[in-house]
Amino acid sequence: MSALTSSQLQVVQHQQGHARVVAVAGAGKTTTLTHFIQQRLQDGCSPRRMLVLMYNKSAQQEFERKLQRLIEGQPLPEVRTFHSLGLRIYRKLIELGELPAFQQSLLSDSEMDSVVWRLLQQLADDDTRQDILSQRKKWVEPACSFIDLVKAGLKPAAEVFDQLDLPPECRLFVEAFDLFEQWRKDNRRIGFSDMIYDPVRLLAERQDLAGYFGGHMQWILVDEYQDINEIQQTLLDILHGGRGSVMVIGDPDQTIYEFRGSMPEFIVSGFDKRLGDVTVYQLPETFRYGPQLSLAANYLIHHNREREPVVGRSHASTPATSLQAHECSPASEARTTLKLVQQALEQHQPSDIAVISRLWGLSAPIELALLRANVPYRLDHSQSVLERWELEIFWLLLEIAAGRFQQRTVEQRRDAWLTILTTPYPKIRRNLLESMATQLANASQHYGAAMQAAIPDDLNKWQKSQLKERAEVLDSAELIRMPARRLLNTWIDVTELEQGVKDSAFSAQQVEDRLQTIRAFVQFMGESEHNTDTAYDYLVEMRDRARQQNSSKQQGVRLTSIHKSKGLEWPVVIVPGLNGHYFPYQPEGAFTTPASVESERRLLYVAITRARHQVHLIRPTPARGKQIPDRELDSPFWRELSLTDSQRLDKALAAGESEVTLLAKPPEWLEGLLSQCEPVLKVDVKAEKPAATDGRYARPRRVSAPPQTLRAQRVKHASLGSGRVLDKDEKYIKILFDGEQEPRLLVLEVARDHLQWL
Repeated sequence: MSALTSSQLQVVQHQQGHARVVAVAGAGKTTTLTHFIQQRLQDGCSPRRMLVLMYNKSAQQEFERKLQRLIEGQPLPEVRTFHSLGLRIYRKLIELGELPAFQQSLLSDSEMDSVVWRLLQQLADDDTRQDILSQRKKWVEPACSFIDLVKAGLKPAAEVFDQLDLPPECRLFVEAFDLFEQWRKDNRRIGFSDMIYDPVRLLAERQDLAGYFGGHMQWILVDEYQDINEIQQTLLDILHGGRGSVMVIGDPDQTIYEFRGSMPEFIVSGFDKRLGDVTVYQLPETFRYGPQLSLAANYLIHHNREREPVVGRSHASTPATSLQAHECSPASEARTTLKLVQQALEQHQPSDIAVISRLWGLSAPIELALLRANVPYRLDHSQSVLERWELEIFWLLLEIAAGRFQQRTVEQRRDAWLTILTTPYPKIRRNLLESMATQLANASQHYGAAMQAAIPDDLNKWQKSQLKERAEVLDSAELIRMPARRLLNTWIDVTELEQGVKDSAFSAQQVEDRLQTIRAFVQFMGESEHNTDTAYDYLVEMRDRARQQNSSKQQGVRLTSIHKSKGLEWPVVIVPGLNGHYFPYQPEGAFTTPASVESERRLLYVAITRARHQVHLIRPTPARGKQIPDRELDSPFWRELSLTDSQRLDKALAAGESEVTLLAKPPEWLEGLLSQCEPVLKVDVKAEKPAATDGRYARPRRVSAPPQTLRAQRVKHASLGSGRVLDKDEKYIKILFDGEQEPRLLVLEVARDHLQWL
């Protein structure tokens, strides 16, 4: 017990009543909870009357191992995930005759996809049905995401849909949800989310049944409470049943699973409102990273309002963690990342390094750079970039160029021809394209000529032209030796592939991931300097190397996303893409409520607090000119990190100095933190004039307050120039800037500091 901090001891010594524990990243939550359980057992609480709920299986297993080591040889309380407990209740309800039995095999993702695809076709009108047939992933992925999001709570599907920023043509998802649930019932199938959804939905309607399962525990402990959603909260309410005590522990600053229905409100205010008399504790000390990162993380996250007023600080045992920024152009981020990885490998093992990206598309060029440099890596994504379906068309072109296409079976050639004919989709009825693919499957050479001969006579002139242009590219692939990159770019240009990608997705994030993957692959092939006669064999070699890396037990550099990184830590963390496009990122059309600046800020907070020794942030090189793309603009979060002041404070505190000069007036949280130092660190403020390279740091003086009606109002942006306001609401402002063809949708909270109202 003596090894615990005073804050941890306060939690451990909590004897009765509800408690809410707010813990910063790396605060030793597991240690605190295991010691709390040990103390309650010593006080005479029966382990049978204690229940511990964890967010996922790996967390549950790790918690059980630590608890067993601490309380060796004694009966332990039950430790379960929400889903495993939901399944246990489900089976009891079957035993009681309240729910029908289900098939033991869980509904797989592929099974669900097939059923949903069929249901969407059944519900759609003729035109939409053709699009569903030709663009399966475009429709099925968001429909399945919608179904899962509905099951994160108890609201009707129509109400959930109305809260989402989705195109009107997606409203058929509401009816698809009802039909899918009927299909599940008829076939006695359940999926992962149904383990909680089915029993909780029943218990929420049947108070007599809810009483059967609730009110039996003296203590219910919930870890990672910030990740809870409505359906899990309802299950917790049922289990509590108005009796016993509930203790939850988590960090609202790490609420990043909004797409699953999580909200900071549950831990910030909802818990207290539900249970009334709640004791609140804080675990403000991190055991993971040093003061410089603690200070920068505080500077960043204190810009959020929906949070608990916790000021994180580093325990005396933490290492000296450095936070460094590296400037480069967006096109050279992969090379910069590779260089940082290679430098880190001089002192660390590959498994000590993580590259954490905001979107998976950002990791595509980085994976290819590591692969080419033969640096071992591990993917948290299910597929290597070389096996992504977006690249299948390029593999086929290079396979034809290498003279390997005829080695396929007739059935394999038919499938390949269908990919060639539909990537991107040429707005021709799918049954005609399938008929062409069947006919072309018999061709073993002269593929371009065969394709031209197979074009149906009843197509219009424009449709025939589309197919003839593709046939000409196939001729070039088969007959002309050229740089592989030229062949791929020819297909992209002739077919308008990038526009096709945009047309085949509902969300900006899907488009972003796919385009980044395609562009990274084409650049990779260009840098390989292979011609079309050797590129296919080179790719096979690279793909086999990637497969071997991900299937072997060899540890490598971790390529992951922010969402996947949560709960993990590494000595070295690299965060690419710290620019105005990705931080904050606005995934229009994605299956969450519109992303807020606060939720995006939490994502960056989570990313940087995964590190123990080093954080490397990759930001854009200062750009020149009036029209600056988002990727070349600094993220507003970069300024909020106050890196220079964090470094100066860290240095002064480490040296025991009595005074430090900062660039900005210290915020209230910092004044409180410094007042606790011995000796007290006094602050002198001396602002430095920002570099005048591009106006990225300038905040233009507002000539007047923004008018109530902004439509058609002229504005001037510090980096983007002058423009005309087209629309505005509480979250966004849409501006058509002079000289641009398309308007930009900017986050109002971020944009207002860069705008001058003319």
